[in-house]
Amino acid sequence: MTGRIFADLGAHVVQVIDDSGRFDASPAPENGAIDRFLSARKSVVRGDISNPEFTSRLLRESDVAILDQQAQRAIGADALPKHIALLTLFSGRQADTAGPASEFTISALGGLLNMVGDPDRAPLRLGGHQEAYALGLSAFCGLAGLLAGKRSAHEALTVRASLLDTVVWLNWKAVPLDGDAPIPPGRSGPAAEWQVVRCADGWVALVYQEPDWPHLCDMVGDHRLRQERFATRQHRLDNLVELAEIVESAFLSRTRQQIHQQASLLRLPLGPVWNPGEVIADPHNVERALFEKLSQFPGESHSVHAPRLPVLWNGVSLSAQPESGPATIAVGQS
Repeated sequence: MTGRIFADLGAHVVQVIDDSGRFDASPAPENGAIDRFLSARKSVVRGDISNPEFTSRLLRESDVAILDQQAQRAIGADALPKHIALLTLFSGRQADTAGPASEFTISALGGLLNMVGDPDRAPLRLGGHQEAYALGLSAFCGLAGLLAGKRSAHEALTVRASLLDTVVWLNWKAVPLDGDAPIPPGRSGPAAEWQVVRCADGWVALVYQEPDWPHLCDMVGDHRLRQERFATRQHRLDNLVELAEIVESAFLSRTRQQIHQQASLLRLPLGPVWNPGEVIADPHNVERALFEKLSQFPGESHSVHAPRLPVLWNGVSLSAQPESGPATIAVGQS
């Protein structure tokens, strides 16, 4: 993800896939779309990263290398450029720990799983690879600061980004508390202030702030919401289950699109749960050109769309130029 952001910003990024067989470099079939997204605008090179001739030729003119500890050990410190970003699972004295861990187990260790799911069910894994993307963003911020600084290009500097530190940061509200402070609420289930309720064709996130309450009552149109037991925020917190049931009973006769239109008119931040196709076709996203069409691989019969970098420079997307194509370079050909 770090390299993908740099590529969108115009850097020449080379993605190296080790084909020595010692590392599991083959993406799982279910990760095909993710691999297409992450490799966009990069040159893809295959080779044995422990082969000095290969790495020397590859890294000869590189300004930065982004790698994990396995790749660092295989390549060797002498062959690497002066500036590197080292991605690890843990940090500090545990940085060299090679024990089994995954995004899921580290999310549990870092407290992130305490924020999602119902209390009476097994821990819920976050969809996709949100933890790894956050790690990539952390490494990008570190490298951007390093490259923007006025340090000598010959000074060896390493940006270290660990997945556990990143996950702890994602759950930052639990970090600054005193040891004797109450444990922050997590996995509240039906007792959570903001619920996801059913509607005629799916689900809607019932999100609102205190000033929004009168408008939500108008939109729902059920006189029970105007009773004393829902008059204040504390009253509503005391009757959350019943409140959600009233709203859901009203929404079951409305579609997500109808709810979205009504909420927009009242400036209510309700969140219909869209599927990927609906997100791509959403008029706001279309107007903002949030999704871009990637170049098709040979034999690919359908278009592949991916979100662009959400940054505009003088009103123009940094990734507005057509993708240079799925450039796969075999060792020895370029």
